[in-house]
Amino acid sequence: MGLEMRILGPWEITANGERAVLSGERRVGVLTRLALSAGQPVSADQLLAQIWGESTVTTAGKQLHIVVSKLRGVLAPHQGDDVIETVSGGYQLNLPRERIDAHLFSLLARRARAARAQGEIATADGLFHRALALWRGDALAGMTASWAQTESVRLEEERLTTLEDHVDLRLAAGDHQAVVPVLTAHVAANPLRERPRAQLMLALYRASRLSEALDVYRETRRVVAEELGIEPGVALRRLQQAVLRRDPALDLGASAQRATLAKAVVPTELPADIRAFTARATEIARLRRTLTDTRPGLPAVAAVHGPGGVGKSALAVHVAHAVADRFADGVLYVNLRAATAGLQPLRPFEALGRLLRSLGLDDAAIPSTLEEAAARYRSLTSARNLLVVLDDALDAGQVRPLIPAGPACAVVITSRQIMASLDSTSRLQLTGLGHADATALFARIADPVRVRDEPGAAQQIVRQCGGLPLALRISAARLAARPDRTLSCLADQLADPGRRLDALEHADLAIRDSISISLQHLLSEPGGRAASRVFLLLGLMETPVHTAAGTSALTGWPERRAEAALNHLLDACLLESAGPDRYRMHDLVRLHAREQAAAHGASPALAGTTYRRHTAAP
Repeated sequence: MGLEMRILGPWEITANGERAVLSGERRVGVLTRLALSAGQPVSADQLLAQIWGESTVTTAGKQLHIVVSKLRGVLAPHQGDDVIETVSGGYQLNLPRERIDAHLFSLLARRARAARAQGEIATADGLFHRALALWRGDALAGMTASWAQTESVRLEEERLTTLEDHVDLRLAAGDHQAVVPVLTAHVAANPLRERPRAQLMLALYRASRLSEALDVYRETRRVVAEELGIEPGVALRRLQQAVLRRDPALDLGASAQRATLAKAVVPTELPADIRAFTARATEIARLRRTLTDTRPGLPAVAAVHGPGGVGKSALAVHVAHAVADRFADGVLYVNLRAATAGLQPLRPFEALGRLLRSLGLDDAAIPSTLEEAAARYRSLTSARNLLVVLDDALDAGQVRPLIPAGPACAVVITSRQIMASLDSTSRLQLTGLGHADATALFARIADPVRVRDEPGAAQQIVRQCGGLPLALRISAARLAARPDRTLSCLADQLADPGRRLDALEHADLAIRDSISISLQHLLSEPGGRAASRVFLLLGLMETPVHTAAGTSALTGWPERRAEAALNHLLDACLLESAGPDRYRMHDLVRLHAREQAAAHGASPALAGTTYRRHTAAP
């Protein structure tokens, strides 16, 4: 959760949900002033003028430096060393604006107005409620400096305007009975505001309380005459005349009478988290930071890529569960099926249909073309606070129409391909687990007693799984299905290259299937057939590292063509990078390539000694 500041009421700061202690009027003043301009620089001169005021202390500048240093000491452990950054001529608070209630209030109010403009009445109602619920009293309560009083007045005016905008929404939706007490209290607290008086008159009129509506006008006229010496405004006088003649224009239209302020659809579609999730602390922290530290104007997009079976989906779902409570409008999940055996990847239009239905549209309301459906999706998400998980994506073309428009939204994508062409995307490459983490995962998901009884066999199983979580899970599943067999029995099967892939298959899980899907997608791409031939030939090689020169000798192709094929295999996660212009093949992938080479009658074009000479390290 990090740091959060509340100024819409008594000043308060929390760190990871716990209230933090910050003493000193000037420290609170400096931090509050920086918070009001979060993400933007505030000059030292302005801070001195507003916090120190007319103080003639010649050391005020030095005192400001000390105050900032003390604030950093309090805040940095929870937010990072750059939480208060020194900029040219001043300082800047680097705290996401949505973690400061005043900025979050403004953001929610803007989104509510945008949702109303798009006809999303229930969504707008929910956003207005969330925005107004942030207020706990007078803004900057207890702060008496003139600049704080000015900010308090500004924020209060924003609150009153938002409250009145919400009342307009509720009146248009036929909620006039319920808003009468709200408006009565509002008018009593703000007797010179004519807009809520007009709203109260209209609400009473629609509630068939004609005489009370006219009483509101008479009371308004008396108050403004006594306090300001003027008559009510033109709009209020016209409303009084319309009430007197019972103008049909004041009645609720038939379409509005059918409107509802029922709670908007809040999808919660995540698959269950994995109880045995292990390690990945660095990746978890990076992914959480990307999804929660949003940038103004843009949704946060994180793309996790890596080979099949490495745990991309598990990581994405695990982190999504951890941050789901930050997304008030829910979590959407779509399996795009790019690596699901026996199924074709979802077309973007199919995926959009699922997302639109999750957002409350029925089939009849979903547009019939991809372009129109994408536009509708952007419209529905532009004012929402959603997390969207696009799991198992094929490529950037499949996911680009599925990126929501709202700056308060976030997206996590998993794919075997790197999403290099998606703009403004944080990319995270996931590799196999190290031996210690792989051992810990295997111990968690296998029977701990059996692992403890045969530690040597357990270590051998972990090594043969090559750091792939999928292989570890399959091994554990086989052990669970055969409680009468020893770990040594499975370890012996895995030690035999000819039986290893057979041993890494259980129920609907198979390492072969995971690798085959990447190969199938490769064949459908330009240049894919050439790359697949190289894949089969490299599987016959025993050398740990491959180069373009060696592959050229192996195939008889020009080196440029060989290099292109190697890069195709790298993009498909059938090869891994072993350094600049060098490639390696995972042991399990090599076994599958060797099987396929034998099935297709492939053989190397040159002797192994010639190939090894071309792939030797310089």
